[in-house]
Amino acid sequence: MTLLKKLQWSFGLLLFFFVLPVIAGQLPFNKQASTPIKEPEDKQVVYAATNLAEQSALEQTKEETKEATKEATKEATKEATKEATKDQTQAQTKNPFKVLLLFTHSQESYQPIVKAASGKAAVYDEKTNIYQLKDTISKHFSTNGIQTDVLDVDVMKELKLKGKTFPYSYNFVRPYLAKRLEEQSYDLVIDLHRDSAKRDATTLTYNNESYARIAIVIGAEHKNYRWNTAYAESLSAAMNGIVPKISRGVISKSGDNVDGRYNQDLTKEMILIELGGIDNTEVELNRTIAVIGKAISKSFITGKQE
Repeated sequence: MTLLKKLQWSFGLLLFFFVLPVIAGQLPFNKQASTPIKEPEDKQVVYAATNLAEQSALEQTKEETKEATKEATKEATKEATKEATKDQTQAQTKNPFKVLLLFTHSQESYQPIVKAASGKAAVYDEKTNIYQLKDTISKHFSTNGIQTDVLDVDVMKELKLKGKTFPYSYNFVRPYLAKRLEEQSYDLVIDLHRDSAKRDATTLTYNNESYARIAIVIGAEHKNYRWNTAYAESLSAAMNGIVPKISRGVISKSGDNVDGRYNQDLTKEMILIELGGIDNTEVELNRTIAVIGKAISKSFITGKQE
């Protein structure tokens, strides 16, 4: 081998060893081995924007808000109920059931009451008579939510002063009644009388207590006859529902020797009540008056609202 070839071979060998590390560094397995593997970081996973303390506070706030809303709703309901009751009460106060009482035969009397007052038995009396029951009737009616007015005319007294006889009483009271009905409206008009029947027909015992029985008279010779009859039948049924047979029923009157209208042609809401008879006592009358008040309420007030 010549010297030149020896030099070339030596130079090639040196170049090979110089380039070999560079080539080895570019190989994939060497690169992976020389790169350190990083361990994964233990990161905390955040599921919400609040931490546990904040979430607890939030839940508490929600509960408090829920309770506050519940209480507010309860209070609102209570106030609404209160206002509704108030409105209903005001409506009843503004528009109470109004009754007008009149006493066409004002001096009809009850013998036991007259005898207790004066020592004499009489079926007519100037001082102790059916007209004097007006305050008792008004009191019982008021207890049942009924506003009561009285046509304050002692008809039989005025008849005597003017020289008029008993049969003229309906014609005498008519202009007084007509004028009142023009001035005011009423839900019911009652002309109260005392029947001339004896005790056995006008007295009832119920639950060991005695009552004065009533009868309702309707004149059948006028245009309002059917209206008046409907009011009478409703009241009669309501009274018998409270005390059985306390009402003797509704009696229609027409023909000769009767009035036939009893001024009921002036209003559809008018009836005539025979309150007991000549032998009934004050206690019996008071019990029956209380039943009339309850029956009016049941038939015309409570029943209408339901």
